[in-house]
Amino acid sequence: MIVTTTLIIIMVAAIAVFVMKKNTGTPKPETNGGPDRKAPVPQGPGPEEAYKEITESLIRLNLLIRKDPVLSEEMTLEIEAIIDDLAAVIPAMMDRYPGETLTYEIKKIGRDHLYKTVKEYLDLSPESRGHQLKMFQQTIDSLHDVSKRSRDIVEKNETAEFKTMANFLAGKF
Repeated sequence: MIVTTTLIIIMVAAIAVFVMKKNTGTPKPETNGGPDRKAPVPQGPGPEEAYKEITESLIRLNLLIRKDPVLSEEMTLEIEAIIDDLAAVIPAMMDRYPGETLTYEIKKIGRDHLYKTVKEYLDLSPESRGHQLKMFQQTIDSLHDVSKRSRDIVEKNETAEFKTMANFLAGKF
């Protein structure tokens, strides 16, 4: 823990020195007769649009699992618990920790990964579902653990856990 903290402090200091040198360096020559301007960086969807996409994905997923006549009530409830956790935690993370990797990973789970995982399973034939059930349950259990842990991190403001959880999610999903 101490080594990690020390490395982070050294990295922040190095970045600060680099930025200061860059800002105090010699001015850049003008090109094409005009001042050197940065081209506008295209922005992704804003927070409202991003949250709307996530919400729509979660609603579609909820409808999908409710319409499936074969999915067990237990699995339906567990998936709905994940949806509830994500619906609660994502806006808080986007508001409090917008640039964090963990926020990005949780948004990705809410927008794409959870829906894709469930949809792929539900698209299987009944026979294939039987063969894949254990793996599907493990994936859903894992996503449920992630959603609950993320909710705890946000509610308890455990910022030290952000990097650990983000690295875990980036490698897993």
